[in-house]
Amino acid sequence: MAAIILIPALACWAVLAMSSARKALLSVYLPALLLLPQYYVIRLPHLPPIAFADAAILPLGVALVLEALRRWHWSWMDLWVLLFAFCAGLSEALSTELSNGDWTQLFTAKFAASERLGTQIANGGLMLVSGILTMVLPYMAGKLLIEQEAAGQHEMRKKLIARVAVLLSVVAGLSVFDFLSGRSLWQRLARPLLGRYQDQVWAPQMRWGFGRIAGPYGHAILAGMVFLMGLVYCLWLRNADRNWGARRLVDALPFTVRGLTLSAIVAGLLMTQSRGPWVGVGLAVVFAMLTRYLPVRRAVMVFAAFCAVFAAGALYIANRYTDKAMRQASSEAQRNAIYRRQLLASYAPFVVQRKAFGWGITTTPAPGGQVSIDNEYLLLTVQEGFVGLGVFLAIVAGNAVKLVRMIAQPIANDERMLAFAHLAVLIGLTTTLATVFMGGQVVMLFFLFTGWVQAMRPAVARVEEVNPLEPQVGFRRVLV
Repeated sequence: MAAIILIPALACWAVLAMSSARKALLSVYLPALLLLPQYYVIRLPHLPPIAFADAAILPLGVALVLEALRRWHWSWMDLWVLLFAFCAGLSEALSTELSNGDWTQLFTAKFAASERLGTQIANGGLMLVSGILTMVLPYMAGKLLIEQEAAGQHEMRKKLIARVAVLLSVVAGLSVFDFLSGRSLWQRLARPLLGRYQDQVWAPQMRWGFGRIAGPYGHAILAGMVFLMGLVYCLWLRNADRNWGARRLVDALPFTVRGLTLSAIVAGLLMTQSRGPWVGVGLAVVFAMLTRYLPVRRAVMVFAAFCAVFAAGALYIANRYTDKAMRQASSEAQRNAIYRRQLLASYAPFVVQRKAFGWGITTTPAPGGQVSIDNEYLLLTVQEGFVGLGVFLAIVAGNAVKLVRMIAQPIANDERMLAFAHLAVLIGLTTTLATVFMGGQVVMLFFLFTGWVQAMRPAVARVEEVNPLEPQVGFRRVLV
């Protein structure tokens, strides 16, 4: 029955044979990524667990390597993405030896016969393959397939975002059941067929009397980040293409695809009841408003000052809110906040012990039973050390710097608006990751987004200099 998970791979091969890689991205990979749970996996010999999206991206990745790699433009970001995928495997395979100095004996007979080291290296290899499926191949697809080669042809952008928006509106519509009942529709439908093949699955949660929808994304906060990205890009699409989805579904009713899609995505974000993504959306909106009324450089400076003030205020309030024992908490929200504060104190000694490459993924400690590290930056530091955290921050900074430089240049308005949308997504995600780990579909979407950003090369508009002392003639009629 687990062979069901490989169906997207067969569908992708079929689309590649009959059409193109771009069609496979739109019609196979995105539906597998956004509609199907990634916590149901098939375990093949000598391979990491493979989920629906992994199965879909594998044939597409092979096609990209064979056919489209000749169009590849190398950049520093390529190195950071490869290193980030490699860091997880390295930390898992050799973190103990790298931390205690035993790496000097890696090629001796003693270590060659070590069963523990062999298991670690095998696990590290599986982590590397998993990183290629979830990071490197989505990055390649984003860099090679979204931006068109011919100047001025950007239809693929609109098709991609339109497909994402429609798929997310479907998820939001189906998730109304989860919101009202407090149960997961995806788990109810898939468990009879794939229950034996599930990886980590979180139980549905309740908040304020309603279910926190997780959709096929595993957890409500992860779902919130996916809807955050969908909302920003849907707003960009509505502005970039005024005709998209403008036709009424029923002539007698004022319902259009563009209106229903946007409403569904907003409802999906609200139904997650996840404060982290809400804060991320708020900061993205603040940035968008600043860039609308101020020059880019000044807007960035004002936004940085706003974030500093916001962070200081939030830190002050959080310290007062969480300066209690867990038993003194008066609500679930306060217990969660106290738990996140305790994480920093609990894991600090372990970070100091293995600062460079961390503890690996399967050997991550759990002091005081705190298994869930609800902070991506802390999680990376614990599992992959400051090397892994530094590489991830280099990816984030590389995206941000390129987008800010792009916005500061005299480029076409549609290119500028897309760069604003990318930057808003980056702000929203990096804010939210302080409250949750980056897992599931969020990882793949983030690297697809990163590849797209790196592929953008908008033409700089030439500003013709006019000599103000030279007489200007606007119209002249010559009579013969």
